Amino acid sequence: MDREKKHLRFVLKYYRPGVFDTRRAVRVYRDDHPAGFTLWRRYAAGIAAAVVLCVAGAYYLLTSGRDSMTVLYAHATAVSYLLPDSSTVTLYPNSSLSYSAKGFGDDSRKVDMSGKVAFKVYRNPEAPFTVNASYSTIRVLGTQFTVDASAADSTSVSVSSGEVLFTARDKSEGVVLTKGMEAYLLADNVLPQLLVTEDDADKSAPSVRRFIFDNTPLPEVLSELSAHFKVRLSCPVQGKMLTAEFETDNLDEIIMVIEKSLDVKIVKEAVK
Repeated sequence: MDREKKHLRFVLKYYRPGVFDTRRAVRVYRDDHPAGFTLWRRYAAGIAAAVVLCVAGAYYLLTSGRDSMTVLYAHATAVSYLLPDSSTVTLYPNSSLSYSAKGFGDDSRKVDMSGKVAFKVYRNPEAPFTVNASYSTIRVLGTQFTVDASAADSTSVSVSSGEVLFTARDKSEGVVLTKGMEAYLLADNVLPQLLVTEDDADKSAPSVRRFIFDNTPLPEVLSELSAHFKVRLSCPVQGKMLTAEFETDNLDEIIMVIEKSLDVKIVKEAVK
């Protein structure tokens, strides 16, 4: 402390305006030591460049982590995983599933897969769940299903509960599958085909009406439903085709599935 006071008294005693001119001192030093000053400038430039590189590297690490990719595998045995949204997936041997942080969030849940994977999807209407295989897409309207894309030329989907829309990749029209239904898509086909089991063929007439549409124009679908339910159904969008099977007397449920699968709006009016 005494040493600092001593230095302060010295400065106050001998200070004169213009004497302690730092800019002048730098100019004098640069003129007397040109090589040393150039070396110092290079040293300072190197420090600045290093700082820029560090900042750029930190920015890259922070931004690249926002869309990091998660890849899940199953090798010799089946493996089950819990996804961030509480959905569960079971990967059969030699299968994989991947998703990005950006594509699997609050407003959408998109995954890519290969091989055979069983899904039990946590229901969240605000974040649709979409599965992309090599040349097919499954949009989840319900909860539990299995996708088998292990064959080189086909993909099959079977539904345990709920509903899914099964389409060719990058296509909007496809097959709506509900509980107990199965369909397959060949590599060069545009629409999946329904699989009819022997049990389905041997079933007696159901207690409720079964509607089966196989690549049927939407106006014909609405006409058949209108006649059965004694209402008038219409849709302004033309050119849509529907492949689906319904076994229910709940018209509102059928309309909801059609609207979601074909991305249309259906108008229901009472018949006077």
